[in-house]
Amino acid sequence: MITKQVINTLYKKYSKLPKSPDCLDFALLFDYVAEHHNITIDLENDCLIIRSLDPSSIFHKIPLSRIHAIVPFEEWVAIVLHSSIIFLNTAPWPTRCFCP
Repeated sequence: MITKQVINTLYKKYSKLPKSPDCLDFALLFDYVAEHHNITIDLENDCLIIRSLDPSSIFHKIPLSRIHAIVPFEEWVAIVLHSSIIFLNTAPWPTRCFCP
């Protein structure tokens, strides 16, 4: 279950950016959620595109340099950013974005 405590723990544990986007677990995204959320990586612009989100959403296109971590969590995969966490379902249900 996604709780305030879980969110705070993710922010605390992943408060710093990785040394490089290459250190992120992109395989986790493509193994569990890419199919349901039509996720792609735009190598030309170095960004992650979540096509299940409306193009007008600020989370539709995320610069790889802004992603702190990609973490499995129950039936979700969390994309941890500095001030937001995007929880993508491993099943075809709506996405949840949390901003404190």
